[in-house]
Amino acid sequence: MPKKLTLLLIALLLMGLLAPLTSAQDEVILHYPIGVDPEHLNPFTATTIAISVVNNNIYEGLTSLDLATAEPQPALAESWEISDDLLTYTFNLRQGVLYHDVAGVEWDGDREVKAEDFVFSAHVYNTDDETVSQHPEIMDGVLGAEAHRAGEAETIEGIQAIDDYTLAITLEQPNRLFFSLGPGGLIPMPQEAYEQLGDELNTNPVGTGPFQFVEWLRDDTLTLAANDEYWNPELPLVDGIEFINVPEENTALGMYRNGELDFLFSFPSGQRQSVIDEFGDHFNEIPGLNVRYFGFKMDTGFFSDKPLVRQAFNYAFNRELVWNELMEGARFPADLGVLPPSMPASTPSTIYSYDPERAAQLLEEAGYPGGEGIPEITLYVFSSAADELSLPVLQQDLAELGVTINIEAEDSATYWTHIGEDDVEIFLSGWSAGIPDPSDVLNFLFLDGRDDTHYDNEEVNELLRQAMTEYDADARNELYQQAHDIIMEDAPWIVSAYSKVAWLNQPWIEGYQPYGGGTHTAELALVTKNQ
Repeated sequence: MPKKLTLLLIALLLMGLLAPLTSAQDEVILHYPIGVDPEHLNPFTATTIAISVVNNNIYEGLTSLDLATAEPQPALAESWEISDDLLTYTFNLRQGVLYHDVAGVEWDGDREVKAEDFVFSAHVYNTDDETVSQHPEIMDGVLGAEAHRAGEAETIEGIQAIDDYTLAITLEQPNRLFFSLGPGGLIPMPQEAYEQLGDELNTNPVGTGPFQFVEWLRDDTLTLAANDEYWNPELPLVDGIEFINVPEENTALGMYRNGELDFLFSFPSGQRQSVIDEFGDHFNEIPGLNVRYFGFKMDTGFFSDKPLVRQAFNYAFNRELVWNELMEGARFPADLGVLPPSMPASTPSTIYSYDPERAAQLLEEAGYPGGEGIPEITLYVFSSAADELSLPVLQQDLAELGVTINIEAEDSATYWTHIGEDDVEIFLSGWSAGIPDPSDVLNFLFLDGRDDTHYDNEEVNELLRQAMTEYDADARNELYQQAHDIIMEDAPWIVSAYSKVAWLNQPWIEGYQPYGGGTHTAELALVTKNQ
């Protein structure tokens, strides 16, 4: 064989062998830090931000929300009509939308999303069995949903597949929260995939979103790849996302410095200002919609029938010291109520300013002078917050009242289930609203005992239900104000702080725009990386 031909063949062979390596190196991957692993990826039982930050990229609903205006936007439904009586919503679905091709699922036909998939999904959501669904409230107010949930009907009368691409949802009465908290955000689920996967749905998600699941190495990395069959061919703008589990903040900071992470979402204690100074051009901050709180168990245990004790604990806690001084302004001290200050009705009639003398007086009125007679209390916290300085401050503030608090940190894999159980009397938690509407806090945390506090006040329940059907903003906000006043008097929480949404992103990142609900609200499909 001539030498030149031999060299040419070798060159072609090398090019063929190297092509896959070059392609892999050219892939644009977002390196996104997470502080804790998501508990699972099942959308029906998802309750934490750790799950949402991943699932937001995998699953889509009928509609989405403009998080700046709370107005509904087309998603899997490209258009809809609302009847004159505001009771029936008819959705026109996009055609040709495909589910991700998931291992372990043998499809009965094609993978196209059909109206019947939303009907099936609605029935999965609509149960009080918390092992199946944590969000039956999505179907609240849908005609026949209550009867179905109670086992009095096999199906939900008010949700019907008119044909493959037309879905009708009928309500019992008008609901202004249809799109923000109701079935307007319903995700589809194919029955064959749900039944074949069973519990494996927790780690094998079947979505339609711009990214699809690839691999999950627990407590290490969770990888998504761009969905090449996505209905919007222009998205996503990167080839994948690698969620990197970095629970230790100093480690994450070092990785960010080295360019190993594209974002940084939390700063080591005592270093917030120095990090801002170091990365001034990378730093971003907006007011948030998260509220941090210590929740009392309201239906059982020591605190359940002791409102004066709960109030005393509220007055005893020095929030200003924690958040303005020790935590260097990482959050706003919660000097109002359970609603973030940007929301209507956010100033209740009862406000718990730091007042240790008033706290001591209330304990005495409750029959526990100097804390005498109060048993030692265990405060449960999730492990990633174990170093939060609010904990020793609260511990010391209560010690000055004669109350002993022991702090127990638990891994997130068990924590969020455990705190709903009767043996947990006080716990650390938080809630991120997605839109600046009181319903996005009150309906999830104070309606019908849905929060892990199990707070269930009939007067509050009735006010919140009235607000769901009140379209006049002034009248609606008055209802929320009344509910907020009652809640603060009952003191089911020690409200700790309101969030600031703060982050660093590398200069090669463009298009990353979170909203007040937190950094997890940013649409990663819109992000570009030009490194």
